[in-house]
Amino acid sequence: MINANTSTAIDWLFEKSVRDNSVPGPEDHCVVTRTTEIPSTDEGAKRKLVVLNISSYVFRIVALFDFDSDAATTAHLAKIARRTDQTLEGQALLDAYTEFVNMICGAVNRGLSAARLDTGMSTPFILESTCASYVSILGPERVQSFEVVINEAVRFNLQVCICVANDTTLDFNIDRSEVQESSGELEFF
Repeated sequence: MINANTSTAIDWLFEKSVRDNSVPGPEDHCVVTRTTEIPSTDEGAKRKLVVLNISSYVFRIVALFDFDSDAATTAHLAKIARRTDQTLEGQALLDAYTEFVNMICGAVNRGLSAARLDTGMSTPFILESTCASYVSILGPERVQSFEVVINEAVRFNLQVCICVANDTTLDFNIDRSEVQESSGELEFF
């Protein structure tokens, strides 16, 4: 079971991290909207589903980021990665997707650590975008969907699935004043 404070805290961590890591410059802006479900996308669009797990002994958060591979998205990812070449292709594009997701989830993981939770993160991996429709197989206690719009041109969807161990209540709160600001540096374990 997940209590309301915990749900609010996890949502806040993801929203804050998405905003903080999506705007590489002061001219950029990011709007994160909670949705009841992931908006439908063009079936013919080339999409990438990047998945990352944040886990502890009693819970697992599965974050599914659904990106378009259009020119605006790849140019924005190149800007975040501070690349001079705005056209990412092949492995460089896949690396940009996964590094962006890693930065967002790394900040969430640090926020969970501030709440004295022992958590670890998986490496981001890429699946077919149609896999997002099978989230129910995970047996999540809660799923929250977000639509993210950056500079009114770049859009991606995020699903945050929380799975809790049997006979466990997930009950914590995040002191929002204690969550450290970070620029997404690498963490070594």
